[in-house]
Amino acid sequence: MLVAGSGPMDPHGQGDDLAAAAMSAAERGDMPETERLARRALVLAERVADGSRRDALCARALRPLGTAQRARGQYHEAEQTFRRALASASVGFGPESLEVAELHNDLGMTYKYVGRFPEADDAYGRARAILEALPGTDPEDLAALFHNLGGLAHARGDFEAAEPLARRAIEIRSQALGERAPATLLDRSAHAAILFGLGRVDEAETSIRDLLGDLEAALGIDHPEVAVALNNLAAILQARGELTEAEALFRRVIAIRESQLGEDAPLLAVPLNNLATVLERQGQAGDAAALYDRAAQLLESSVDDEHPNLVAVRRNAARLGAYRPTTPLTSDSASHDS
Repeated sequence: MLVAGSGPMDPHGQGDDLAAAAMSAAERGDMPETERLARRALVLAERVADGSRRDALCARALRPLGTAQRARGQYHEAEQTFRRALASASVGFGPESLEVAELHNDLGMTYKYVGRFPEADDAYGRARAILEALPGTDPEDLAALFHNLGGLAHARGDFEAAEPLARRAIEIRSQALGERAPATLLDRSAHAAILFGLGRVDEAETSIRDLLGDLEAALGIDHPEVAVALNNLAAILQARGELTEAEALFRRVIAIRESQLGEDAPLLAVPLNNLATVLERQGQAGDAAALYDRAAQLLESSVDDEHPNLVAVRRNAARLGAYRPTTPLTSDSASHDS
């Protein structure tokens, strides 16, 4: 998570404290609490008379609100929230501030999820330029950006470009925090998905199995980032033909995401697609078709028509009745907006 710098607060610090608590809730994966706290912080921020202080507080309240909206697949709303926060942060903190870099990063993630990759490139580029120009930039902030740049290349299917970016994030974070720190484990989880995409299956499986226990201990067994790692491990097992274990893991991923985000979250589409491919290979074509249809509907309401995941789901659905081996979708970090 790019860490916000110190800045103006309301007279009692209530709005700032609520915004900080909202970001903490987002890190825990508790999106209802994130939104509740963020909206309370925003109400207090909008009551502040001083203009620049109000803008600073609004930016801090809006950021977790946008994070919750993005996690739920409300991408249009998240984009508008982050743009509003960016405008406020540019006034309240300055156009070259860490807070502005954070919000460009957030917009980059949002654009990635909907398949607007050139806009994501531009947003990440703006964040990187600010971070590299700031004196004393926290190494974690740069690691977070490399993580997300690797995620963008992953989303495009460009695993060759993604791998060194993801590896650089691991290197920076390991040096700053240690090899077993939760943030480093998240970097490794994303890197493992890229290794799988490169066909380095043994390396990917070893990495995920090594980090999974520590990740569950650090974040909790039902954390969204644990679901990402489980999905990627299940995809590897599926590719190996270990369908029973893969099915159980995909079902666990779906259960975690439904409990955290609701049954209509677009982030369910990847594990739904993957579970469908497992069921299809086991001869359960009817059940698979229903899951493909559900995954497609979730994506069609939230991403661009050319998004690789939507294309893959539609291709899988169209294939029913003419089976050939399928490739499950791996995920880079879904909620780790670093």
